[in-house]
Amino acid sequence: MNKRIKLSVGEKGVLLVEGIGTFLLFQIINVILISSIGQNNLMANLQTNWQTLTANKLWVIVVVLALEIFLTYLIVISTYHNLELNQIKQVLQKTAADNLTKEVNIKVNHNLQSIVDSFNLLISNMNRRAEEQKQSEKSKDELISNVSHDIRTPLTSVIGYLGLIESKNYSDLGQILKYTHIAYKKSQEMQNLVNSLFEYANVQHATSRLNMTKFDMAQMLDQLSADFELEANKRGMEIIVNSTPNKILMKGDTEKLGRVFNNLIMNALKYGKGATHIWLTAEQKEKEVVVTVANNGKPIPEDSLKHVFDRFYRVEDSRSKKTGGTGLGLAIAQSMVQLHGGTIAVTSDDERTSFISHFPIS
Repeated sequence: MNKRIKLSVGEKGVLLVEGIGTFLLFQIINVILISSIGQNNLMANLQTNWQTLTANKLWVIVVVLALEIFLTYLIVISTYHNLELNQIKQVLQKTAADNLTKEVNIKVNHNLQSIVDSFNLLISNMNRRAEEQKQSEKSKDELISNVSHDIRTPLTSVIGYLGLIESKNYSDLGQILKYTHIAYKKSQEMQNLVNSLFEYANVQHATSRLNMTKFDMAQMLDQLSADFELEANKRGMEIIVNSTPNKILMKGDTEKLGRVFNNLIMNALKYGKGATHIWLTAEQKEKEVVVTVANNGKPIPEDSLKHVFDRFYRVEDSRSKKTGGTGLGLAIAQSMVQLHGGTIAVTSDDERTSFISHFPIS
């Protein structure tokens, strides 16, 4: 809670002297004015006029005294505010010199309080920017660390197997082909990671643009189902599409939205262990379209749900590449949904794991 400014003993003395002095000055002016009325000397005029006022015009004396008290009060308050202002200047200067991260905890009059509040808002914004910059630096460090790890692992294999060939450490052509095939597959892993990094950087960039066109979301989901049908059959899964209504016209960047649902479906295929079905569902509401990609595989652990859209995050306990993922697919999907002014969330239980996207119709 803000503490009201306390005046020093000297400042309180200044206010007291100024108040009493001002009031006495008004009384001296009264005496001079009363004494100057009439043709007698000052003292005779003062006695005569004062008797007249007290006998017949007492209300005039009361009004004048009230007005003088009010004016004295205004003068004292003005001085008090000036003293407050001087103290505020000192506090702000000390804060600026010592610690610009700490807000000023003082309470003053309404007009001056706006200055203090504005200063505190400035401090708050500076602290927020500093924290954002700190998080940004931390994020960059994590990005470099993750990319280095994910590239170094396949690169080590590529160099190792090509080194065996270079040193002629092979027995026949079949072994050479085996080594080159492994090196080729590891190179593809690095290429996928680099491509994903470029794609993620592009959608995160402030100048990223959407190529908006009118399209049918139900038709897009049908096409995606056909594209992934063979891969789903290989994994013992069936893709089911449901749209309400059967035709959902909306505006969006079909290339980027296609990438969103590609990533979500691939995520279901790779990580939906034990799943038998993948559901692609679209529902048109009054002002939005809700698209859900769900599967009935193994649920995502509860402590992992809040991290699934983080860069390079994998639900597996290790950073094993047996699933072939880069850890960027869901982060890219989230960024592209947000580019469309939409939101994406995930829910997971023993029955279904669902990625639910909300898009404005236009």
